[in-house]
Amino acid sequence: MIRKFLLISSALLLALAFTACQKNGGKPSVRMVYAVNVSEDVLKVANVEVYYVDKTGDKKKEIVTKTPWKLTIVADALPLTEGVWAKITPKFGVPESTYSLDLNTIAAYGGHLGNGKKIADIYSNTPKAPTVAKTAAEIQAWCATSPTVSFTVSQEGFAKQTHVDFGGNGFWDDFWEAICLDYCDTYDEDPEEWCYD
Repeated sequence: MIRKFLLISSALLLALAFTACQKNGGKPSVRMVYAVNVSEDVLKVANVEVYYVDKTGDKKKEIVTKTPWKLTIVADALPLTEGVWAKITPKFGVPESTYSLDLNTIAAYGGHLGNGKKIADIYSNTPKAPTVAKTAAEIQAWCATSPTVSFTVSQEGFAKQTHVDFGGNGFWDDFWEAICLDYCDTYDEDPEEWCYD
């Protein structure tokens, strides 16, 4: 289901971003588009907060209560930075069961430069294929894999991946955590004992 969402959302977001902007008197006009989709089971076992960058560069936060979460922002200046991160925190007291956990994070932009040249691109990140989790430790390990999607769009309309620090999504923290979780998975170790303080 998430894979279907990814394909359809990617096409729709890019089309929306690309076609919705009209000439703006010699200024660029760019739609910043964000989307986060989690499986229904994620909302059962975790709290989801979406952190994103608005058109002024300020960092904002919204609590996700239904999926998918989407946001479109219109900007009239370049360069600009886009960034989106779903902070996923396990709930306490979740009963042991079988949960299908899946996440897809998308950031896209589209519009035109002041000279009328059309620009558009899309970035997406899914940590892993759908994961089946049963225990609190498995849910905790999965929640820690939420990636950040971020890039800066230049004056010329080209995007380059960059890091946006939302606090808690640090590259090296994520990198170390991913290696540690992979190690625990490979050698059947407890992630809570090895990867977390």
